[in-house]
Amino acid sequence: MEPYACPSCRNKMRFHILDQQPVSVKLNPQTGDVVGYIDEQDLMAQPYKGEKRLVQCAVCGLNGGELLFVKAAQRSEFQGM
Repeated sequence: MEPYACPSCRNKMRFHILDQQPVSVKLNPQTGDVVGYIDEQDLMAQPYKGEKRLVQCAVCGLNGGELLFVKAAQRSEFQGM
């Protein structure tokens, strides 16, 4: 695992790591109830293309993709912070 730094508050120690496990569902448009699940063979559904892991700063609450926090750590190391 690479070091993180928050690009907002410069925290380098406290983070929440959110591993995403998306579930594709079909909803009833009137009630919002789940009426079924979408499998990979469904031609009408696009596969999930979002981040697999999100990170949230446990100090200021900023959240974003893991790369955002890794790059902030690399910049702060380069700048000698």
